Amino acid sequence: MKRILCFAVFAALALSVPAFAASGSGSSGNSGEIGFGIGQSDVGSDSTGVDTAQFIGLRGGYHFNDQFQVEGMLSSASEDGDVSGTTVDTTMRVLMVNGVMNFHPRKKELVPYVMAGIGRADVAVDVAGTSVSDDSVAYQVGGGTRIFFGKTKRAAFRADLSLLRETTFNDSSTITTVTAGVTWKLGGR
Repeated sequence: MKRILCFAVFAALALSVPAFAASGSGSSGNSGEIGFGIGQSDVGSDSTGVDTAQFIGLRGGYHFNDQFQVEGMLSSASEDGDVSGTTVDTTMRVLMVNGVMNFHPRKKELVPYVMAGIGRADVAVDVAGTSVSDDSVAYQVGGGTRIFFGKTKRAAFRADLSLLRETTFNDSSTITTVTAGVTWKLGGR
């Protein structure tokens, strides 16, 4: 029951962040952002037979001010691996809530950031038609940058490096992920 409640709270936060972002005003007039990204993860898990995986993710964030924001992130990856000569299909879904601290150097189009968050990792493994799954609390730290472009500087290329720690199937993993994507400012002028 605790797992379901925890997952429901994280899902509600992740889904509500874009709605809050669209309605707020923020100190800079830019109340939030929404975006997507693709990434490459170094998984290195002996229990699932997967070393690397590609994923796709969605993000939505609310800016309290120019420097601090909270964002929800939902990502999914699916990969085939091999354990002792048997093909293993692994799917991982991650739902995170991150705190983000933005830095504003002199170049206004460049916005580096650091982030840390907590969430949920759900892993499903299918071997020869038999499927098992496990989930755990996940922790994430990372950093990256946004590079805004265009006349109004409302769209940005976003790239980051993050470390995610989760424990599923009694196997603790630290997953290193490089992500690239596009994000758009919401609200404000």
